[in-house]
Amino acid sequence: MALNREVHQGRYGEVFFQAVVTAAGMTAQKLHEDDYMMDFLVGHPGPLGRLKNPMIGVQVKCTRKARVGRSTVTHSMKSKYYNELAKPASEWALPTFLVVVLVPDDADAWMDASDERLALHQAAYWTCLHGKPQRHDLEKDSPVTVSVPRENLLSKDALVQMFALSDRLRTQGQGVPVQ
Repeated sequence: MALNREVHQGRYGEVFFQAVVTAAGMTAQKLHEDDYMMDFLVGHPGPLGRLKNPMIGVQVKCTRKARVGRSTVTHSMKSKYYNELAKPASEWALPTFLVVVLVPDDADAWMDASDERLALHQAAYWTCLHGKPQRHDLEKDSPVTVSVPRENLLSKDALVQMFALSDRLRTQGQGVPVQ
């Protein structure tokens, strides 16, 4: 018996994310409790910015229903996740990012393998929602549409950009303070 469609898709999104993190030479620790409103702790081994061994949090959402526009990818997520991720960075122990993994509608098209390569389809994009307007007017499971810039394609270089943004949030007093 195969996994149900939503579980299958969610696990694929997490593996897609982990593949990019691993290719970047970083670590991704899966959190198994949804209470944290993040799926992974991502670590950079060694110095980066002002810190040695910095970490960020990441919430991964995998979808086949996102709308891809010229400059943005729009994704609908539950307001309980949006409201947590939109809190100011100063309320989080670690700056936390949203990663939206896009997959083809047909699960058989998610991956190709050959002797020369393993190709994971389709793409992932990241954004930081810290400080965005809260949506307390909605029930916790009501949808909120989030626009993610297409220029924020998840890649090895993009992970470094996420750590750089995290460092800026810290130095501006919006995250874990740097002494």
